[in-house]
Amino acid sequence: MKRLLPILFCFLALPTLQAQFPGGNRGGSGSGGAREEALDQLDVLLDTFDIFYFYADNPKLEIPYADTTLGNYFRQYDPVRKRRLDYRNLGILGSAHEPIVYEAAERRGFAMGLNQFDLYMTPIESMRFYRIEKPFSTFGYTLGSEQADSYTRAQFSRNFANGINFTLDYDRITQFGENSQYPNQNNRNTAFTNGLRYQSDNGRYESFFTVAANTIQQEDNGGVSQEPALDGEFTSPSAAEVFLNDASTRYEFRDYGYQQYYRFGGGRDSIKGIRRSYTINHSIKYKNRLYKFSDDYSVTQDSGFYNQFPALLADPRGVRFYLRHRQLENEFRLATFKLDKQQGKALNQRDLLEVGAVHTAHWIRQTGADTTLNNLFLTGRYRLNPNERLLVDLNAHLGLWDNAGDYRLSGRLFFDFKKLGQLEVQGINQLYSPNLMQHRLYLAERQVYRNSFDKTLSTTLKGRYRLPRFQLSVEARYHLLNNFIYFGTDGLPQQTGVPISIGQLVVEKNFNLFWNLHLDNLIALQQSSEDVLRLPTFFGKHSFYYAGRWFQSLDVRFGVDLRYNDAFFANYYNPVTGQFQLQDRQEVPLYPAADAFFSMRVTKRFRAYVRRENGTATLRDDFFYQTAFYPNPRAVVRIGIDWRFLN
Repeated sequence: MKRLLPILFCFLALPTLQAQFPGGNRGGSGSGGAREEALDQLDVLLDTFDIFYFYADNPKLEIPYADTTLGNYFRQYDPVRKRRLDYRNLGILGSAHEPIVYEAAERRGFAMGLNQFDLYMTPIESMRFYRIEKPFSTFGYTLGSEQADSYTRAQFSRNFANGINFTLDYDRITQFGENSQYPNQNNRNTAFTNGLRYQSDNGRYESFFTVAANTIQQEDNGGVSQEPALDGEFTSPSAAEVFLNDASTRYEFRDYGYQQYYRFGGGRDSIKGIRRSYTINHSIKYKNRLYKFSDDYSVTQDSGFYNQFPALLADPRGVRFYLRHRQLENEFRLATFKLDKQQGKALNQRDLLEVGAVHTAHWIRQTGADTTLNNLFLTGRYRLNPNERLLVDLNAHLGLWDNAGDYRLSGRLFFDFKKLGQLEVQGINQLYSPNLMQHRLYLAERQVYRNSFDKTLSTTLKGRYRLPRFQLSVEARYHLLNNFIYFGTDGLPQQTGVPISIGQLVVEKNFNLFWNLHLDNLIALQQSSEDVLRLPTFFGKHSFYYAGRWFQSLDVRFGVDLRYNDAFFANYYNPVTGQFQLQDRQEVPLYPAADAFFSMRVTKRFRAYVRRENGTATLRDDFFYQTAFYPNPRAVVRIGIDWRFLN
């Protein structure tokens, strides 16, 4: 890394040479149909090099690889910000998170309810496979203000003889800087997924074997009880006082999956073109989850932190939370589809009709209580995508056995009116049982609570209209929740019988100004009808930057990213339960956090950036909060590179 720094700073000095050339045009949104990810961005430029990715769940539905420009959230390395609508975390990379703009849960059957680290994990269902002609690999590295703070990403895919392809996906977040974060806040998150794909010579049989190892290792300080002094010279976040000094969480995922398809029909007819295909699919998955939280209570007995759990105060062994969840899943599906006639492009199904059944056996081992559950769900899907202008996608599942009566119905319609814009409408209705953390909790072999809550009924309606010519997007959302379960100010789950409605409006408008200057804007407005679901009334993020080409081969962007939300009593993250709960002690203030950045692309394969994050701190004498009692560090510098290899 030390060798890369002089090269990077040489490029950073290029603006002083004043030899810039006019920049290229910015791309509009991606094509319709299966390209859902590209549609979420107004400035994506496709640069595929004949690389397409897909998922084992449906290998005949491909998406062009499009991650080589300076847009597409390149400089937003943090998973909580590398997205259209940000999440909020505990102030540092790799920490627990939840959405800033409300999102409905997606449920099917039993769930533990520990989702605070989802963005850092790669389960086997999210493993990307690639259709490539040459070996493909990418490497990304982000360095924080200290050598111990880094984020490493790597992907690799290669074809072998006899129809075999091997794919690897690796992510490692390490935050161990002594002075870059608050006491007892170190973390190390690792996501390592491998996959083998086999396809027979005649293409009728296809199988996938996937192994995923995800590990979350977190120190938990419970938040900052006393902020570092800001008068005079600021020392470092390490000078703060925190609630917990020895608490920690470990969350392990070990997943194994084998999925296989046999296809009948298909092929090409000289007169009728591509014939209809019929497939039989079977998948088997084994998943092992281990969640542990521990703290030596003798160290923190005077803090009063555990007063909400009186049964623990007399236990000299400290706080121990142990939970193991193993599951074995078998799924059978029958499907018929017809592929597009297009050649040399991503595979796309003109239509798809699929029915299936999935059985999952769950074994839950928790100190003080062991449980066995069986979920059986009937599933169905219909998808119509005759051209790039129209997409209809319908999904459904219905629960039998344990979790009987749980269901989910969802539908999505996309239509491209060409010059008149694009319309996307989506509806979701689901009924689901409480998760395990809402149902019961045992700490150090003592029962803290056990509930018999009703099922939650959730309805979501969305409508989004885009005008790519004007770089404009307007989206309206409405959520209705019945029997909503939340964690109250006492840290315990509660259920309200009052229906909760949430109205949301998300507006995006990008401006191409003069002299290659751009201003990208997103503003989200939302309102909850009940105080048990606390959300900021508005959230905004803006980017003002220069985008151009220098020396005919160097693409650059530099400018400022700004994000903010209004003051509100944001949730508090309780590390004991792993949940975000209500709190009335600290109001998170309005704080416009600004990040200065410079990013460049030397070739279509190498990109780099440097960021000064939370530069606003140099102008203010307070701290940036998004989660109550978890401030962000003061201004820090991040450097990152991304290198793609094709050979």
